[in-house]
Amino acid sequence: MGIVQFRHLRSFIFLFIFLSILNSCHFSSKPVSPVLFAGYAMTIHYRILIGEKLEFDKRLQIEQIIEKTFEEIDQIYNKWNPKSEISQLNQLNAGQKKKISPSLAKFFKKIDFFVSLTEGKFDPTIEPIYQLWKKALEQNSIPSCQEIKELQPAIGWNKILIKDGIFEKLDSRTELDFGGVAKGYCVDLIAERLEKAGFLNFFVEWGGEISAKGEHPDKRPWKVFISQLGNCDPKQAIAYVDLDNQALATSGDYYQFWKIERAPQKTKFYCHIIHPLTLFPLEVKIGTVASASLLADDCLTADALAKVLMLFDTPQKAEEWAMQIKKKHPSFRYWITVRHTLP
Repeated sequence: MGIVQFRHLRSFIFLFIFLSILNSCHFSSKPVSPVLFAGYAMTIHYRILIGEKLEFDKRLQIEQIIEKTFEEIDQIYNKWNPKSEISQLNQLNAGQKKKISPSLAKFFKKIDFFVSLTEGKFDPTIEPIYQLWKKALEQNSIPSCQEIKELQPAIGWNKILIKDGIFEKLDSRTELDFGGVAKGYCVDLIAERLEKAGFLNFFVEWGGEISAKGEHPDKRPWKVFISQLGNCDPKQAIAYVDLDNQALATSGDYYQFWKIERAPQKTKFYCHIIHPLTLFPLEVKIGTVASASLLADDCLTADALAKVLMLFDTPQKAEEWAMQIKKKHPSFRYWITVRHTLP
């Protein structure tokens, strides 16, 4: 656990699932393979493994749980769906009130907890400032200080009011984007619903966010390894992780970035992550945090806090913050990688 340094960063980090039997102390003459359910939801690949034999009706039940949950995520939390509940809230004018669904109200309470825990470092209202930066960066430019200042009143979780299930914005320009944690929350919902349906041994992964319950059919923990960027060799893994009813999520500066060239000596790289307190995207530099993986009891927590770890100026400051959080949540584990090469 802690800061991991390596020198061959590429474009993204992989979380690989051990699907085959490992050479360990567990042997079986007839090893049982988990039952795999896989596909794409909202263009992102998912993989769900059930650690027991399944009759046809049980397979159908699992398929229905998966389909229903992804449909719920799309209809409520997906900003790219113009008919989703979040999209409808984003279109409201200041002072206009709208009743929200019980599911979204429950989710907002969780988000409120993370905003408070991180002292505003986690904040889903940065969508307007993200769009401002994205438009400028795509044109090899950066927004003016005035443009950023003008948007500042629209940014902040305190610009959202929720009382008795009624939602209201204080600024018409405020928009919500839960893309950073919707995957983790979806993984949690699938896991929760599988468990409620009586399935006790399973592994859920969507776009790299993971939750595992029970054990593999080989009578061992579900196992993953976190690979080095651009290196899929498990022998070169950053870490091997046994999942004991836990979740794992990773955030990084490599999903999307822009190279801004003003002069050869002033070339800068910016990634897609916006710091909610500075309203600037993270600058990708030698020595900064390249990625952060966090192990927690649920995937939403792992997802949200892994993203916060990316915001610190140095890996040392990120680790100091992680250690403070770990005092309150001893089950947390984390891995921070340091950037040694530019994209």
